[in-house]
Amino acid sequence: MNGGGKEYAVALFSLMLESGDQETIYSDLMFVEKVFKENPEYIEFLINPSIMKSERIDALQKVFEDQVSETVFSFLNVILLHRDMHVLLSAIEEFRSLYEDYMRIADAVVTSAVELNDEQKKRLVAKLSSVTGKNIRATYVIDKDLLGGVSVTVDGKHFDGSVRQNLKNLKEVLA
Repeated sequence: MNGGGKEYAVALFSLMLESGDQETIYSDLMFVEKVFKENPEYIEFLINPSIMKSERIDALQKVFEDQVSETVFSFLNVILLHRDMHVLLSAIEEFRSLYEDYMRIADAVVTSAVELNDEQKKRLVAKLSSVTGKNIRATYVIDKDLLGGVSVTVDGKHFDGSVRQNLKNLKEVLA
């Protein structure tokens, strides 16, 4: 049995690169993850050694065969046949990490005192993309305690353009 999901993730990622079908494989895998997270008992069923292998394969086919690409369905079958369904979610997480690195995707948390309009969001994401060299996937948070401006965390780096931080900086310069 496999100790983790990394080997499966790397294998699927290599297949994805060979096929050139990045978007389909990624979105199908995110669909698979959603199904298993919303139905944890389903993975328990597929892991259960007291249930005949043919029944588990049939159950996998009924849910996924017509819903995902052949590549992703084969991936699920291999994991099931190797009795490694218990590592599926970690394999998907590993795959997501490989995919996001390859596609140069970075998550950003943008905190502001008020809701930003679409144009402000667009300009901010463009600026962050320019600074980081990555495609930014932003999550927006409103913090009424901010006096104004925005605070952004992306790739573990914090950019604080809030009024409070600017006042603090000014105070340090004057002191």
